[in-house]
Amino acid sequence: MLIDMHTHVFPRRKAPEILGDMASRKSIPHYSDGTVDGLLAGMKKSGTDISLISRITTKKENVTAVNEWLLRCMRPSIQSLATVHPDQPVATSDLAALKNQGFKGVKLHPDYQGFFVDDRRMYPFYEAAQTTRMPVLFHAGLDRGLPPPVHALPSGLIKVHRDFPRLKMIAAHMGGEDNYQETEDLLLGENIFIDTSFVLRIMPVGLLKRFFRKHGVERILFGSDSPFTDQARELSYLLNLSFLTTAEKEKVAGGNAASLFF
Repeated sequence: MLIDMHTHVFPRRKAPEILGDMASRKSIPHYSDGTVDGLLAGMKKSGTDISLISRITTKKENVTAVNEWLLRCMRPSIQSLATVHPDQPVATSDLAALKNQGFKGVKLHPDYQGFFVDDRRMYPFYEAAQTTRMPVLFHAGLDRGLPPPVHALPSGLIKVHRDFPRLKMIAAHMGGEDNYQETEDLLLGENIFIDTSFVLRIMPVGLLKRFFRKHGVERILFGSDSPFTDQARELSYLLNLSFLTTAEKEKVAGGNAASLFF
């Protein structure tokens, strides 16, 4: 089974504006129209069986509406990560309710949502996520469209891991785009998942191989960051990496995510 655990979709009326902004402000192109239909077309082309989608909110008053929209996007082949906001307390019962609704985890983007990953105000949420065993996907490292500071550095992520060792953490972009040395020093080998989204074909092959070997393939998840990469091209690149065995590719391309989310 092929699972892309890091994709994005947007409401049809908002997608052109969002994608246009990403292209003009971040110089990041898009490879679909950013809608559910666009993602489904990309999945058919790539042979992906399941994609996990996310959409964060920067305003606490929009949390319920965004989560309701994410639920409406769900299909057997499209599953959703919920959004929460740092200014809205999240209890264990709240996450349990989201889990019962069908959400597979929660996505956080500390840069857009205005908090450092080890901010103490997030600790009640981390405790709730640890208790309910809800995986948490963190945008990690550089965000190309925002100025410093970076809000989710490996140093902050490892602190959260130390304080919540049973929290199912996923650090996107191989632990943090543009922070590879710190990721290698602090995160590799720890019981934290990292995903390949956006940076899989950007990282030098030698560095990528070192990350896979030092961290272990069982804690690496395939993610494309669609529509900001071509899902088929990303998956093909992974499946043709010469330093991975067939069994290792199968784990990264879907086996690990199946065990974590399903």
